[in-house]
Amino acid sequence: MHVNDRRFIDVTPHTKILAVLGDIEFAHWQCIAELVDNAFDEFQTARNELHRPTVSITLPAATHSRSEATITVKDNGRGMSLNAVAKAVSAGWSSNGRHGALGLFGMGFNISTARLGRRTTVRTSRAGDADWIEVDLDLKAITESKRFEAPYRLTPKTNPTEHGTTITISDLKSEQYDALKRVQTQNVIRQKLGDVYSYLLSKRGFSLFINSKPVKPRLPCIWDEKRVVTRQGVDINAVQHIDVPLTDKLACMSCGHWSAVGSEICEECGSNDLALRQRRIWGWIGVQRYFHKTDYGIDFLRNGRKILLKDKRVFYWSDEDGLDEPELEYPIDAKTAVGRIVGEIHCDHVNPNYQKNAFEFETHEWNQVLRAVRGTSPLRPKVAKKRELPENDSPLARLYAGFRRQDPGLNYLVPGDGHVALHDKAREWANKFRAGELEYQSDQIWYEAAYSHDHQNDSDDVPAEPGEILPGLGTGPIGGTSPLDEPPDARGTGSAEEPPVVERPEESLDKRLSAYRTKGTRLVDLSGRYHVPDLGEVELNVWVVNASAPLVNAMSNAAPVVSFMVRAPRLEIFVNASDHLFTQHGADVRDLALVEAADFLRNRARSTRPLAAIISELRHRTTSPRLTPGAMAEEAERLLEQVRQLMVVPISGEPEGFWELLTLSERVDVERRFAVEAMTGAAWDEAFRSGEFITFAPASALVRLVQRRPEAFLDGQVFRRPYASLKDQGVRDLVVERLVNPLSDLALLEEHRPKLDQDELTRIRLSCRLIGRDLTELQ
Repeated sequence: MHVNDRRFIDVTPHTKILAVLGDIEFAHWQCIAELVDNAFDEFQTARNELHRPTVSITLPAATHSRSEATITVKDNGRGMSLNAVAKAVSAGWSSNGRHGALGLFGMGFNISTARLGRRTTVRTSRAGDADWIEVDLDLKAITESKRFEAPYRLTPKTNPTEHGTTITISDLKSEQYDALKRVQTQNVIRQKLGDVYSYLLSKRGFSLFINSKPVKPRLPCIWDEKRVVTRQGVDINAVQHIDVPLTDKLACMSCGHWSAVGSEICEECGSNDLALRQRRIWGWIGVQRYFHKTDYGIDFLRNGRKILLKDKRVFYWSDEDGLDEPELEYPIDAKTAVGRIVGEIHCDHVNPNYQKNAFEFETHEWNQVLRAVRGTSPLRPKVAKKRELPENDSPLARLYAGFRRQDPGLNYLVPGDGHVALHDKAREWANKFRAGELEYQSDQIWYEAAYSHDHQNDSDDVPAEPGEILPGLGTGPIGGTSPLDEPPDARGTGSAEEPPVVERPEESLDKRLSAYRTKGTRLVDLSGRYHVPDLGEVELNVWVVNASAPLVNAMSNAAPVVSFMVRAPRLEIFVNASDHLFTQHGADVRDLALVEAADFLRNRARSTRPLAAIISELRHRTTSPRLTPGAMAEEAERLLEQVRQLMVVPISGEPEGFWELLTLSERVDVERRFAVEAMTGAAWDEAFRSGEFITFAPASALVRLVQRRPEAFLDGQVFRRPYASLKDQGVRDLVVERLVNPLSDLALLEEHRPKLDQDELTRIRLSCRLIGRDLTELQ
């Protein structure tokens, strides 16, 4: 056929394609991340042209109706020209190549905006331009007109130096509006973005805000790289660095294929749009300061954005032929499989999928990354030898040899108490690390616990430092005196109201404090570093002790609350919860601990400041939830979410039976929330079989399940309270009732947010404490 006789058919897509894009599965955080990616692309391109690269996200508030609710993503980047805006909002086009940018596909913008709402407005301008460019993408109008056109307008700028881009999504879809206005959903988005962009936020100086609150990067809680263990005479550092340069290649900017240097066209698609790129695998892997069932694994990043989070495929070994099933090599020693090897590996040259939650695994580039991290032989030397393979000397193999076990002490860098490993305590400290508490940022507390485990019987012969307060010498500074050091009759009357003098125990002060700690429970919400203006700094460790004998201070005086400055500025306070002050008169252990701390600060500084004013400042600095409706509601939601997560395992054994216990309206609510909030790719059948459906249940359903099936949730399965061992049914019912009452308080607050007076708020706080104390550890 002659070329002029060729005929064509029109394959222009229908305009409904834009609306269909909104049906593609993207989780809420993924939709927001697509828009953030575009801004962060701009920041990385601009490099040092911006002062403080910032993206501000605004999500709907619960007080907004759906008609007035919007989602905005605003950045202070360089802005775009009219031509650039037109290309940016055109489906299928991207100014970003397959390499060197986060926003890989032009479709990402359309998918994310179409999934959230029906109308999108892009407002942008560059510094020096006279106008703001505002483009409207109205899916309904485009579909009805059957033309791929979007109106735009020019709005004069009041300040020509302004620049940046704002994307506003309105006419939100009802299911998106219902989910995004919830505090729980917004917290999930905040946490996910803080994790996904942690490198850019912490290392590149980017800033990200959600509803004016900064998104904090989720930093790794790892041992210092200078910590070492020794295996067969070889020191193994707790952090292993990786830097593997690869040969330069030509990247196809059309399909992403890598071609050899010297190629004129892409070997895969024939395009001549090739660019020479440097390729490199770099980053680190290290040892976390705590073990966890799921919170470990390697993060893999592309251009600073995490694509794989806590990925565990590097812990599997496969033979090169791929004939055998992959073998899990870590963790394998523990009865309850927990791990702590983590890391961040940058592999900008490996292509991700369009959802940016996986890489193209069946490629040479990805296999190069795996080899750089874990080598090709098994991590286990005996297995490698048995298969006649060389011994593995990869970074992961070194960490495996040095840190795979959970034995407490310095040999494996695991905190212990002289008897067992302190896994729960190590995780508590990790929470403090992520809350930003200063004393937990370094690994010193974990290290001291590992050291103490190995040296339980050693004496404390550490010399006093200048200005340090020695154990057993009271609470005054060395070389001076304090009113607290003086005997009772030197302070005043020495009347019968003075505390009785108890015969000094024969054991040393160190052993006495060790005994108090062994019997006690640390109040993590009070413990930490405090700075009070004009009174100085103190590092509190507060312990609640149930002691049959009275506690005695350094002067051998008995008291319900005693304190010791063990090493400046560390002040340890012990509260005897068995004292009648608490058991009979209802005093609050936290308040009395703060009274003791405030009294210490005032006396140390010789201050005349009112004690109540100091207590107020200390209380304001604690991490305990504030006694406000909003704070109590957030605490209730946090605890109920933990209850839901803990319920999954018991329910997984009999999902049909527990499903039948839900009311019809609760079942509908569960299915609706699953459809809206479940992660992309989640299947309802799997969520049902695994018991995960309970994480979408209303709080009232949790209360009913505990009432109807207490044997499934008590005895340490979700709540610590005993049930099965109790023989009398009346006693069993009483145990359940005492649990259900505070749980119902939390459910009421989460579901209805009633107006509460101060007494009711106090009751809610007590209910939160009771439930929090009763919950088993969330692994």
